[in-house]
Amino acid sequence: MKKEDLKTIVSISIAIASTIAIVYLFVLNKSVELSNLIRGVSFGLSITTIFWTFYFSYGWKWPLLNSIFYRPDLNGTWSSELISDWKSENGDSIPPITFYIVIRQSFLRIHFTTFTKSFVGTSYSETFSLKKHTGLKNVSYLYRKDTSQNNCEVLHEGATELRLIEAESKILQGKYWSNKKTNGSIKVTWVSKQHLDSFDQAIKL
Repeated sequence: MKKEDLKTIVSISIAIASTIAIVYLFVLNKSVELSNLIRGVSFGLSITTIFWTFYFSYGWKWPLLNSIFYRPDLNGTWSSELISDWKSENGDSIPPITFYIVIRQSFLRIHFTTFTKSFVGTSYSETFSLKKHTGLKNVSYLYRKDTSQNNCEVLHEGATELRLIEAESKILQGKYWSNKKTNGSIKVTWVSKQHLDSFDQAIKL
């Protein structure tokens, strides 16, 4: 979490706790004594703790509360098309490849699982780059082939960088690179809030 985010949390916490403490004193008609002030502040801190617990669990996804910390909700299953620059020895290219990305996201973390007919990839390093003042919303991640798939002697690894476009439907588009010396472009369209576990499940959806 950035220093600016921590400052925002502290500022909002002070504002909430102070407001609740003042309301506590006046609504209950408490005299301004040290014991009452301590009770008021304690009550305010409790409400503040409840608020942040709710916010970091669910509230950050709500449009109104999302304005506190700018963070798009990418949770769910996405349908993707990959166009690779790979060419055979004869110079033939391959047609676009359909695959699916399942994104599991909390306020602080995001994880990507990729499914094709023969490949399952999992991310192991993810980065959000969000700049509200410019409107740029980028996410990048490093991935590797699921280690439970032992049908390939060479560990398949790569990197993906995507930009979020929020139109009538959410779209992610960008590029990928792999250790198989291939790269290309990706276009990803949001399908469902469900977190699926396989390529076949995604096809049925």
